[in-house]
Amino acid sequence: TDCLKKFNGMFAIIIWDNINKELFIARDRFGVKPLYYLFIPGKIFAFCSETIGFKNLTEYNREINSKNLNLALYDSTLLEGSDQTIFKNIYQLLSGNYLLLNLKSDLKTIRWWNTKDELREVPKKYDDQVEEFKSLFENACKLRLRSDVPIASALSGGLDSSSVYATIHKINKNNQQERSPNNWQKAFVATFPNTKVDEKQYAEKVIQYVGGEATYIVPDYSKLADEVIDAAKLFDGIIATPINAISDVYKSMRANGITVSMDGHGVDEMMYGYNTYVYKAFYYALQLRDFKQAEDLANTLCGLNPNYKKADLLQLINNEKNKSLARQFLSSVKKTFSANKVSGFQQNWLPLPDNDTVNSILKKEIVFNNPSPAENLLYKDFHYADLPINLRDFDRASMQHGIEIRMPFMDYRLVSYIFSLPTSSKIGNGYTKKILRDAMKNTLPEDIRTRTFKVGIGVPDEWYTNQLKPMILDLFHSKEFLESEYWDGKGIVKYLETGYRNNSLTKSDFNLIWGLVSANFIKS
Repeated sequence: TDCLKKFNGMFAIIIWDNINKELFIARDRFGVKPLYYLFIPGKIFAFCSETIGFKNLTEYNREINSKNLNLALYDSTLLEGSDQTIFKNIYQLLSGNYLLLNLKSDLKTIRWWNTKDELREVPKKYDDQVEEFKSLFENACKLRLRSDVPIASALSGGLDSSSVYATIHKINKNNQQERSPNNWQKAFVATFPNTKVDEKQYAEKVIQYVGGEATYIVPDYSKLADEVIDAAKLFDGIIATPINAISDVYKSMRANGITVSMDGHGVDEMMYGYNTYVYKAFYYALQLRDFKQAEDLANTLCGLNPNYKKADLLQLINNEKNKSLARQFLSSVKKTFSANKVSGFQQNWLPLPDNDTVNSILKKEIVFNNPSPAENLLYKDFHYADLPINLRDFDRASMQHGIEIRMPFMDYRLVSYIFSLPTSSKIGNGYTKKILRDAMKNTLPEDIRTRTFKVGIGVPDEWYTNQLKPMILDLFHSKEFLESEYWDGKGIVKYLETGYRNNSLTKSDFNLIWGLVSANFIKS
């Protein structure tokens, strides 16, 4: 078992010890690769990299766990960060754990990695921190360039994927690579012409800056409905957006002879990459009466998303009444890992998850013990909430087309380093991911390095209101959907039709709708 800490990367390992008659199963530190298992004591033990595989077992009839399905429809991060699934007797091995099973059906799981126990001393001077970060990141990229097959990169034009792609070019240009294929220069870029989520112009700037090559993927709307249905069936789980938006990139890679992709996942959850993290950190600063930091975070919020108005945020800082507002907000933040995140919109559709189910799901080591509430929130989301969902979605999107994703930011040395840094090294002066931006000076074009507006992963709203609208309405009007035991089909249809008629459906609505679409295709 001690071998695990010698590994740097992603893995799921199964070893049968024929001498001790014991099965050893291990999963990598952060759960980059999936590992599901079926266990009915005294009857059967089976394992697979995806839940759909268990449908093929003749000695097992797969059934939905209705309480877990209900929980996943409210908030899939709750379930994904646990050892549970939406199926009875099917579990997932938690990241950083290994499992031992003997012929007596004695099963035990042991945590072999805990990031909070692997923190380290970091340089006191920020400039020295930047240099060490840069060195660790470049080495993480170098290690993941080792390959005997062609490598490419999924490039969005955002800071993270651009940093990986540009660093690869820097390493190869300086002949620093240890063993990489001749074919590594190409980027694959998903485009959504004439929509708000199209980032082609940013990806083009990076490609031009490093002298790379690119393949641009444009959705084929003539086949879109059929393809999203096929992908939803194969996904076999609850997802908030059609997976095709990301899987088409890997489909194109495979068609071009690529089998390995170097991607930029993981850094958002470590360095305040999402609006919600900065928003919560802003209110934490108010609660702690650190008004200087609150003002800095207000500037950062306005750069991330134009919906935030600086005047409104500054008014909160200067208004004595913000104390009660902050307390109210903090109370809701503490319930991040509970079912209380429910909106009235959802309450009309689904029964509330029962407390016993929620409490059983929450039995996990989520204590970071950092003095900063915002840092604790990042730690929890990285290990038990947002990141596990993203890793799951990208693994399935890529492996549906036989593409292996390598993630330099998930190098355990870099993760331990980042969680050891002070908050001021990660966010400040109007920027999230501050230390990454400073490490990328002279590696990225300046307007990409300093770009603050974040689009995020997802499909254009136009898919729901145009190309996929007939399919969604047909599905929701089906007898199977309307009479489902898991939700109020008639209430959903009424809400949906009103929303389409009034053009009032929001991004949150679409995410909830797609969760139900994906649930409808899950079969026992």
